Amino acid sequence: MGCAHESGGGPSSYRRSYSTNIDVDYKSTIDPITLYGPGQEPIKAVLYKDAGDEYHPHCDGPCNGQQNQYGVRVVTSILYCQTSDGGGQTLFTRSGMMIMPWPRDLLLFSYKHHNGMWDNGFMKHSGCPITGSRKWIATQWYREGVNYDVPWNMAENV
Repeated sequence: MGCAHESGGGPSSYRRSYSTNIDVDYKSTIDPITLYGPGQEPIKAVLYKDAGDEYHPHCDGPCNGQQNQYGVRVVTSILYCQTSDGGGQTLFTRSGMMIMPWPRDLLLFSYKHHNGMWDNGFMKHSGCPITGSRKWIATQWYREGVNYDVPWNMAENV
């Protein structure tokens, strides 16, 4: 597990945490983690271990109010494996809605409306700084239209 980095390879300026991918064998009939579907991004295990570790406000997918684009992220799930006894909430910054999770809670949200248009910033969220014990989450991002032949890393990246 390493310090969070941006896709360009350098240390992240907006995320203070440690993370690693959980690779899933989607073709396995005995692997217990096969429900996410072929072609999706790996599940990301994220540890917030030090006071002040956080994830600054961001959108996991488009939040520009534009028309849907094939292959981009449309839904996020966050499984709260361990919650901190101080801080660590998930805050939807534009609406002000704060999620105060318990261990084993699952948060699921979409940034694509039923009419095919993207959210216009209401799904922008942050992981509030922890002030107490560790916080562990597992995040999965879902994309429309990906599969074995066109996996997430060949689709439109966000």
